[in-house]
Amino acid sequence: MAASDVRARVKLDIAADARTVFDAWIDPALMEQWLFKSPDNTLSARTDPRAGGSYSITEQAAGRIITHDGIYALVDRPRRLVFSLIVPQHFAGVAHIEIDIRQIGSGSRLDFLARGAGPENAQQLWEGMLSNLALVAEQNDGH
Repeated sequence: MAASDVRARVKLDIAADARTVFDAWIDPALMEQWLFKSPDNTLSARTDPRAGGSYSITEQAAGRIITHDGIYALVDRPRRLVFSLIVPQHFAGVAHIEIDIRQIGSGSRLDFLARGAGPENAQQLWEGMLSNLALVAEQNDGH
């Protein structure tokens, strides 16, 4: 992987179990609370979380519909998730997302990497979304 290929890299400690953090990436009800969420949009997510399975998140905001789609390449709950991301309304091409989660005591550490296609401000966007992920995971820990 070339350094220029990296769009975003985030390491984050989260006060929630690794399974809860992982599930926030694949459970539609949890995804709708943080992934591509803004105060002004509504989301609808569908997932088939298995290698070769797909996911789709439909975002409605200000009369626009924005689709976020991809294919899971690896689903190893609760340790690793790898998938593609296509958002034609925001960028051309395919982004590749890799997530590693390690249990650390009662919390977990998330290592996030986005490479390939993506918006110019991908680092900032992912940092914000992953902060929201932490809040959602902490609120849902123990379920």
